Amino acid sequence: MALLDWINPFNKVVDLVSEVVVDKDKKIALDSALAELKETVYMAELNTKTVPWVDALHKMGRQIISMSTIIVGAVLFHFHPDIDIQKLLMLLGASSGPGVVYNLIKGKGR
Repeated sequence: MALLDWINPFNKVVDLVSEVVVDKDKKIALDSALAELKETVYMAELNTKTVPWVDALHKMGRQIISMSTIIVGAVLFHFHPDIDIQKLLMLLGASSGPGVVYNLIKGKGR
């Protein structure tokens, strides 16, 4: 189960219909109506126009966050070689926080 499954209301409604509705014919009719609604929403999602560079930026999100963390560390170490390595590692660990949060929300990639 993904972290953000609560956003999809269809699964909760289908579970609620299964628990509450006793009449089998009524349950079948409600399930059919929910399936049609879910398909309509899916078709609307497919017809949504997107901006290609924003899609590419989103797809590369993990890599961009990771590379920016490495580059910031390398630049800091280059310009301040006397920096305490423990402080640098703590700073890099704190700056990689957004990458960790992104991975938790997004889940395992394909």
